[in-house]
Amino acid sequence: MEHTSSTSAHVGERPPAPAPFGPLPVLVYDHGLDPVSRRHTTTHVVVPELTSNDYHVTPHGWVFLSEPAAAGTTRRTRLWNPTTGESVELPRMEQLLPANWKCYLSDDPTAASCVVLVLAMSEPSLLYCHVGATAGGGWVAHDYDIGDVGLPPSYAPPRRQFISQIAAVNGRFYFADTGKLGVLEFTPSPEFSYLDYPHIEFPEGSNFAKSFLVASHGELFDVYVFFKGFTPEILAVRVCAIDLGGAGDERPAFREVGDLGDRALLLGDANAALLCSASAHGVKGNCVYFMHNILEEPDGGPLRVYDLGDGSMETVRSCPGVSELMCKPFWVMPSAP
Repeated sequence: MEHTSSTSAHVGERPPAPAPFGPLPVLVYDHGLDPVSRRHTTTHVVVPELTSNDYHVTPHGWVFLSEPAAAGTTRRTRLWNPTTGESVELPRMEQLLPANWKCYLSDDPTAASCVVLVLAMSEPSLLYCHVGATAGGGWVAHDYDIGDVGLPPSYAPPRRQFISQIAAVNGRFYFADTGKLGVLEFTPSPEFSYLDYPHIEFPEGSNFAKSFLVASHGELFDVYVFFKGFTPEILAVRVCAIDLGGAGDERPAFREVGDLGDRALLLGDANAALLCSASAHGVKGNCVYFMHNILEEPDGGPLRVYDLGDGSMETVRSCPGVSELMCKPFWVMPSAP
């Protein structure tokens, strides 16, 4: 990733805090190399950890950092807490990072059971390591097979499916598949299984939707943004809770959620999380915050705020002056959201 500058959009009005990104959560827009400072910045401060590393912000609030690739060398990798400055060292990486990737954690990185998962976004492959791995347990590359994309025979050759988003609950990773809920578990090598998964019915007038899997504190949610017909107009937003029950259950319970209380869902293409005690962070609770850039606008598109209580929708254009983004806007969350 190129050295870049960024702009952060705060979700609420709060007093300043001595953290690199200021008070969290924030929505960060990575808009390229700053021609004046030549440094990675938010609105006010330099963030050198992001200047000199490839990075991805995990839903747990920790940032995965990897030294840039250099020929014939292994690279330092670590997890960095932008709130406290704490780092958790990971094994050095020999493999190249995919061209497009995301990083997820199975647990809090202070747990010895935590698995760090680097997921390729264009092919069915992944990299993983175990936190605290000893000298023979470094990064492992793994190609997986979850079938082919369901296309007519005229689309040849077949295209292999890959996982585009994932959420972690109680040490397991979950992903949505057609009519199934996929489960990825490391024991310690990766193993895939499936649970029956009833998807929500489309509201009348909607022909397609975008969904987000979100996990927090042992809970798993599936959030749907339904569009009117085949247009970018938003018709409805629905939040569903997935009750995983016991490990042996074949069909999770599925129910729509009409009230989040003092919690807020912060959703983006790069990452997504559930913010608990939203009011303590200066954020309005019982709302779904999500990016709406279906037209691929260069400034990242508007941020939408949907109120589950009264069904109202607010539109915020956070960075209208940005002409180009290095990556999609991402949330930086408190490390214990």
